[in-house]
Amino acid sequence: MSYSQPHPYTAEQTHRVELINQELSTTGMTIEELNCGFALQSVKEVLANKCTINPEKVIVAMWHKLFGEAAITDIEKRNGFNKSYNKADRELAARICLRLQSPEIRDQNITSASIAVSMGKSPASISQLINGKYNAKPTKHLHDIWALICPAEVEQVKTINEQPERKQISIVYGDVRFIPTSTSKLIAMACDQARQRKRFSVFAGQAGLGKTKGIAEYCRHNKEAILIAGSEQTSSTQVLEQLTLALGLSRCPSAYKNMQKIIQALRDTDRLIILDEADKCKPNSLDPLRTISDQAIVGVTLVGNIQLVDKLQTQERYELIASRVCFWPKPIGQITVEDIRTLFLELTEGTVKLAQDDAKWWQWLHKRVEGNARELVENLLPHLLNHTNKNPDTAVDKLLVNGIFSSVLNKPAV
Repeated sequence: MSYSQPHPYTAEQTHRVELINQELSTTGMTIEELNCGFALQSVKEVLANKCTINPEKVIVAMWHKLFGEAAITDIEKRNGFNKSYNKADRELAARICLRLQSPEIRDQNITSASIAVSMGKSPASISQLINGKYNAKPTKHLHDIWALICPAEVEQVKTINEQPERKQISIVYGDVRFIPTSTSKLIAMACDQARQRKRFSVFAGQAGLGKTKGIAEYCRHNKEAILIAGSEQTSSTQVLEQLTLALGLSRCPSAYKNMQKIIQALRDTDRLIILDEADKCKPNSLDPLRTISDQAIVGVTLVGNIQLVDKLQTQERYELIASRVCFWPKPIGQITVEDIRTLFLELTEGTVKLAQDDAKWWQWLHKRVEGNARELVENLLPHLLNHTNKNPDTAVDKLLVNGIFSSVLNKPAV
């Protein structure tokens, strides 16, 4: 065969080229943007049905770049836009169709039917909108659909000049105001019990429930409390050093003398010692606290992860601590549904529009964040506020929340 003549295209190749050309016309993408690494002249020849060699590789590469794994029948459905669609509408409808075909969206079982439920429309209307068959002006509806399925944005929130009157809320790690929850209330109770009865109390809970924030708030209102921030490096020596510093005592080379000074300073007072992250501390870190509590007659509150309970109840070296505990509530794995609702509403300050505000919604959100305050406050809300600050008319629903978890936090839909 002479290579000066066009290679005969198969019926499928001809059809794919036709759809690719239609897509280029609809989206305004140039051939230069679509060349997929092939010579520009070769791409032009393929699209003009004038390629002198088998065009299969070029056609397949361009098809995947434009349509991913979509079949010809899927693309056929959305060609032939109604006259009510302007160029921007056609481009957005094409973006929506491609987004709905992405693995991220498919994994969440998001379909035109689920979008219809979120928007209060019929599945047929949604199908007409995204396939270019809607008779009325589609612009607003297409933007509403895109707001539900677009990839969550993670860049810093910028002020929206078009809406200067709307309050902009953002959440920054380390600068989140305190909101009372069941966790903080139980911690306060544990601290009060230890202080009043001058014995040990223990509060244990899963990570991310707001324990440290609850302790900080208790200490802010109770100046008699002495907080020791525990860590993997905290031993009996560090415990004595922190107490010496907090009490304004001069430090001696002898640990025994430091302990005696601490006991003397605390005796006959209403002070309370709180050791946070007690489960992380070295085994001997609790020894001086037992002696100080016994001899100075002051309370001690131990706060930590659920592992703290296992240590105190199962390890022999902690028996003398466990026997002195006067208040020991059951370890907490999750905060309550009401806590989730309170944190959400207080921290968003009424700036977020909810598609649903009833018991079922808050129960679902509680399940979505696994009853964890950190998952809600530090992981979900910053991205959610970023999205709603830029799209103030978008109502927050399960679809949007699942989208953030999927695209930003790499977690499956619930």
